Amino acid sequence: MKKLTIRKCKLEDSKSILKIFNSSVKMGYTETKKKIKFALHHLWLEKKLLSKKSFFFVGKFDKKIIGYVRFDKTYLKEYNISIALKNQFIGKGFGSKFLKNSINKLIKIKEIKLITSKVKKKNINSTNFFLRNNFVEIISNKSKLSNYRYFKLNIS
Repeated sequence: MKKLTIRKCKLEDSKSILKIFNSSVKMGYTETKKKIKFALHHLWLEKKLLSKKSFFFVGKFDKKIIGYVRFDKTYLKEYNISIALKNQFIGKGFGSKFLKNSINKLIKIKEIKLITSKVKKKNINSTNFFLRNNFVEIISNKSKLSNYRYFKLNIS
């Protein structure tokens, strides 16, 4: 039976991750306005994988990478999350399962108190995703003037 598995990202996952990321760029869901070239992405990923402040996981279904989740430390026990799935897996429950299992993996590695996320206002799917997964919207003067919505999840 096919199931979602999660593992730490490896450098050889670079092409799969870039393809998923560039799909988000194309839809206008990222801060990045243009698609990223492989060489630049590969160097960036190598640095992220070596960093002690970033934790990067890939989700696999039927032995193929379907998405990634990255946690970047922002302050003491606080992390910012970036998550993306291949389009054909969105809206089918994979994201929620991937998110939950990735958070559980991170908790085994590091002590966490807070996870935050920044989502473009036009990205309704991601907004609904974070709200469905117990994130709470942070509303401030900054967010009212921004093109982004901000979310947080307290880990107890």
